[in-house]
Amino acid sequence: MNHIGRDINKAKILIVDDDLYISKIMRAMLEAFEVARVVMVANFDEAIITLKNHPFDCLFVDNMMCPKNGLTLAKYIRKSTDIKLQKTPIILYTTRTGLQSVIQARDAGVTEILTKPVSPEQLLAKLNNALFKERPFIATEEYSGPDRRRRLSDMETSEDRRVIDIPLPKEEEKIILNGEGNP
Repeated sequence: MNHIGRDINKAKILIVDDDLYISKIMRAMLEAFEVARVVMVANFDEAIITLKNHPFDCLFVDNMMCPKNGLTLAKYIRKSTDIKLQKTPIILYTTRTGLQSVIQARDAGVTEILTKPVSPEQLLAKLNNALFKERPFIATEEYSGPDRRRRLSDMETSEDRRVIDIPLPKEEEKIILNGEGNP
């Protein structure tokens, strides 16, 4: 049953993963949500060929593919001269969710990050964000992808945010991580 509340039954999704078992699980979840069409490919090269011949509404990409991983595919897509392909939402699914990994994914132009093991609820929430809560697309020489800022209400102020002083935490509010006062 479709819980998004929008017209998802026309969506075409590409899954890029070299693990056939995981691809089939992802496809089964998407089909349970009545996604119109789900195509699976096993690697970077198959994805590029498929994307050149068929448009998709969203991509689910595994980060740990070999030899070219999901971030490599995201960067390739975001640098494409095909504007429709360049703007296609990319959902990266991964076990690596540390700050550095999230920053790398964000800077590669990934639209959403889905944490493994994937639950149907998480998958649906990320798909909903990617398809129906689009952020403005940024295309510069340094970055191409969805706007990395999520809190648009923060930007609606007429003040220049670069000159606003941000108060530092008081001494009693600082976090002590190693018991010696050093983070």
